[in-house]
Amino acid sequence: MGITYIAAPHVTQRPAQPYIFTTREVTTTTIGEIADRIPELLGWLAGRGITPAGAPFLRYLTVDTDGKLLVEAGVPVAEPVEGDENVDVGVLPAGRYAGLTHRGHPDELVQATTELQAWADEQGLTVDRTHDGRWSCRLELFHTHPAEVPIDAWVTELAFELAD
Repeated sequence: MGITYIAAPHVTQRPAQPYIFTTREVTTTTIGEIADRIPELLGWLAGRGITPAGAPFLRYLTVDTDGKLLVEAGVPVAEPVEGDENVDVGVLPAGRYAGLTHRGHPDELVQATTELQAWADEQGLTVDRTHDGRWSCRLELFHTHPAEVPIDAWVTELAFELAD
């Protein structure tokens, strides 16, 4: 059975997006520790009367050779806000992004990421990386609420910032 894509690979222009986040170093087996922070971020916003401006996401910063990942759990907001000891604030970079939207189990995202990167290579597109090899911006945006949809039907958008 193949992977189900709602939106095939494409390039889109994303504006700069303010967001709140928390960061953790995890492994592929402990990634749930950072994903579990999303409800806390949503609660933080709700407690301040702020409505999210889009889907919550995970932003991958690094993957090292030991299998450690530095990942942010984030929620976009319409206007910049002040963080505190519980959340940090930032702005996702504006730019061109290669993306696709997947419906299915999160375990399929590794294959979906590989396929998206292969598509980008075929198009002559280069994923942007900083001087130390980090991704400039690599997102998994959750378009379904994990508590409301069975895990094998989650809708997740992948987006990689492209180099100019």
